[in-house]
Amino acid sequence: MNAMKPLLLALLLSGCGFNKEETASTPATPALAPTTAKTVIQEDYVAVSDGVRLRYYLEYLEGAEKGPVLLQYDGYSAGTGPDFGSLPDLKARLLPKGYRFLGVSIRGTGCSGGGNFDLFSPQWAKDGAEVVEWAAAQPWSNGDIGMLGYSYPGIMQLFTAAEQPPHLKAIAPANVLTDLYADVGAPGGILNATFTGLFTVQQEVPSLAAVPTAVLASDAECAANHATNLATYRSFAVEGLLHGTYRDDAFDYDKRSVSRNLSKITVPMLNVLYWQDEQTGSRMGGFIQPGGFFDKTKLGNVWTLWSNGNHDFTYHNKTYTDLAEKFFDHYLRGEKNGWERTPHIQILHEVRVDDEKPNWITTYNELPKPEASTFYLGANGAMTREKVQDAASTNYLYPSLSPGINPFPGGLPIPTLLPNFIPASALDELWKVPGSPLHQAVFTTQPFTQDEQYLGAGSADLWLSSTSNEIDIQVTLSEIRADGKEVYIQRGWQRASKRTLDEKLTTATHPVPTFLRKDGVALSPGEVVEVRAEVLPFAHRIRKGSALRLIIDTPSPVTGDWGFMISFVPSVNTIYHAKDRPSKLVLGRVAAPPNVPPAPACGNLMSQPCR
Repeated sequence: MNAMKPLLLALLLSGCGFNKEETASTPATPALAPTTAKTVIQEDYVAVSDGVRLRYYLEYLEGAEKGPVLLQYDGYSAGTGPDFGSLPDLKARLLPKGYRFLGVSIRGTGCSGGGNFDLFSPQWAKDGAEVVEWAAAQPWSNGDIGMLGYSYPGIMQLFTAAEQPPHLKAIAPANVLTDLYADVGAPGGILNATFTGLFTVQQEVPSLAAVPTAVLASDAECAANHATNLATYRSFAVEGLLHGTYRDDAFDYDKRSVSRNLSKITVPMLNVLYWQDEQTGSRMGGFIQPGGFFDKTKLGNVWTLWSNGNHDFTYHNKTYTDLAEKFFDHYLRGEKNGWERTPHIQILHEVRVDDEKPNWITTYNELPKPEASTFYLGANGAMTREKVQDAASTNYLYPSLSPGINPFPGGLPIPTLLPNFIPASALDELWKVPGSPLHQAVFTTQPFTQDEQYLGAGSADLWLSSTSNEIDIQVTLSEIRADGKEVYIQRGWQRASKRTLDEKLTTATHPVPTFLRKDGVALSPGEVVEVRAEVLPFAHRIRKGSALRLIIDTPSPVTGDWGFMISFVPSVNTIYHAKDRPSKLVLGRVAAPPNVPPAPACGNLMSQPCR
């Protein structure tokens, strides 16, 4: 979604990574353009089948007569400027190889016609497929079309690919969501007002900034379309608030979610996901769980990169840039560059802030299947692997102002036009603000006796009661290192009244509420119920001597760019941990590779601050 994208366009980013793999390549056509080649730019409109005209921006270097096309398709400014997926390093590499970069604005956005903005409408997918086929038939195209871009343009790649346009040969959708309700609109059933509000504002800013260029070019159609689009724009935040409290309300989140069509995507795909992504999150429609993203798309034709980090790391992630160049060269230029030998899953563990390199890497060619590892909550803040025998409970007061985490830009050492204007250290200070002991229920294990590796979603299964009929729950995982420092891992949320689960999809490590209005059940004050809160997917290693901590409190107003419309009715909430009401934390554990380097210094994990 990239809700702060206008700021990013003013950033001067530079990334460090590791060297590109050296492989023998077969010379490919078209030939490389000379480094002094003139840039060719075309700006015009393409008409789709119902007559709506979508504005496009085309850029390539003079040289070969035809070349492969990389399409950015989004609702920001793709059709009015050279912002190709916010991947400038990749564009700089591929332009001299004869690639054509084509940006097209979605109907009802920017300078495109159509009006009546309808977020993630099925029509957008159909338009995208038509654009692909139109691009394949143009005289500057060799007929091989790919799509690129992260966030908004990444999501639109999935919608377009599910339409199966014949000339679409490869997509690279980074930082995406597939379930508009559960992934970002209302995680845990709590409306995400901050992000949807930011997205509402951001939706129009880039296209508005592009209008003067079109006006100077005497493009009256652009100006007229943009005026109509502004007048008919429907806010994601307002529509969700008024018509989208539940998944099946009038806003119809399912109609706007590509999750139901993921199995129709058959083209090769390169995907990127960051655990602490402050905008689109890491849930990605269920991730590796049954019925999740990778279960539906199947791994055989998908390559993916996972790591800690924030949304805009893709902008300058050299590891990703190297992979994307090789990926597109193979599928769009026909290079025999050994791409098939690339591991389907690469997990970059413990990416550091100072050099943006991983501490170590794990690779898979099949979906990992974590086993459920259970920790039971107990008296006096204990968390143990053995089921507790006590009849005690733990109280906390609600609501509260719980510690924030990872506000944009997420603690990256980003040099800007105003150096040190937003120092990375300042961004981590929210995590260092102590929470009130009376307003938290905190449970901590004993130090681990051996290293353990966790991957995927988790579940906080809480037996609880409240003096109110509605509460919103936040669960936070952290690591307590041997020196007492606390490192942030991940969070999750759940509204108590939306606790009814979809039993077909729910697993031990992944609760899946239905979020249907008919299944909403308010609390009765004093009634004890089980509420399962999903912990968003993550990868983290707890080393020997460290402990694991679970914090239960009120959803923070700052978790990245997310902030929730919580219930503010004061209450006393009780977490039970008796034998017959065994509150517990269940995480997915995988084999822990031996001989990995020591953990990076406290505060040197990207988007995982330390206090």
